[in-house]
Amino acid sequence: MNILLTSGGSGGHMAPAIAVAERLTNHRCTFIISHRKVDEVFAQKYSQFTFVKVSAIPLKLSPFAFSKFLISQWASLRFALRFLKERKIDLVLSFGSFTSVAFILAAKIRKIPSILHESNFIPGKAIRFSARFANKILLPQDVSFKHQKKNVEHVGFPIRREFVEISKSDARAQLGWPPSKKIILLVGGSCGAVVLNKWIQQNYMRFAYHNVAIYCIAGPEFVNEREVTFEDCTLHMLPFCKDMNLALRACDFVISRAGAGTIAECQFCKKPMILVPQPHAADHHQLANARKAEQQGVAVVVEQNNLHLLADYVMTMISNPLILATMQHNLEKIFVPNVAEQIANIVENFIQNQRK
Repeated sequence: MNILLTSGGSGGHMAPAIAVAERLTNHRCTFIISHRKVDEVFAQKYSQFTFVKVSAIPLKLSPFAFSKFLISQWASLRFALRFLKERKIDLVLSFGSFTSVAFILAAKIRKIPSILHESNFIPGKAIRFSARFANKILLPQDVSFKHQKKNVEHVGFPIRREFVEISKSDARAQLGWPPSKKIILLVGGSCGAVVLNKWIQQNYMRFAYHNVAIYCIAGPEFVNEREVTFEDCTLHMLPFCKDMNLALRACDFVISRAGAGTIAECQFCKKPMILVPQPHAADHHQLANARKAEQQGVAVVVEQNNLHLLADYVMTMISNPLILATMQHNLEKIFVPNVAEQIANIVENFIQNQRK
């Protein structure tokens, strides 16, 4: 079958879509993505799939921006109606984002079945709007829609095949990272986080005399890698990380925004977290994601307006092995394997039922 996956705009939408497509080996998978740099990076890395860019833009509420959004969505709908027919798409599988709405609506008009997957504990606007048109909705545990009770299943976040077991020492050896230092990984999300980048550059010297190496995935603003050292603390600023599995396996703990994808990958690699939710994330969904991880005992949450406290929390994690051990124990308890396979099986069963 021809399956269309709508996923562009951020790593949090792209990564789960890739993970599921990797398991749908009996079908032809085509991706709808945006023109953003992060989408291009995924497209280059996963060349076994077909990627099609659309010009949709995110929803903004100022009058001028909203009018541009409506125009772009209308153009996307016209394109989607034509695309679904010409490519003979049999199923639309949406992972949210502003690129997806027109295709879900077009699928409804064309009478093509659709499935939605939401990763966040507060569903995004695209998923909430599209839910009324979908045949099946996949949501995180304990998440529901008030007016959508039927055709809902609860699943986790699917992880890409590149995430495999490897020891901390082997991961460090492959990356060329120091074997004996305490390593902190700072992740700003697929597009980086300027606030966290500035914070670490201003504060890394506070961790001197603790034999620490800090690797900051800083995002597109850092064209080249940069390295600075103060006493025995070294800060590495990296524009992008091509192998998050190795980076997560190599570190001792993570400082991060609270996107669903980053949290899920940290949980999969069993890495404790200090989470700094993006305060402007739609519907405060990152804060909800972070609080859930905190309730599970696998993360500490520092809201951005309390960023002055972050260094103290980092120092506590560096100097108190018991805290890390407790979090790692809790990570083992909540670990759910084979989520991508579970979602692929749901899709396969749906396809079989449609054929009947």
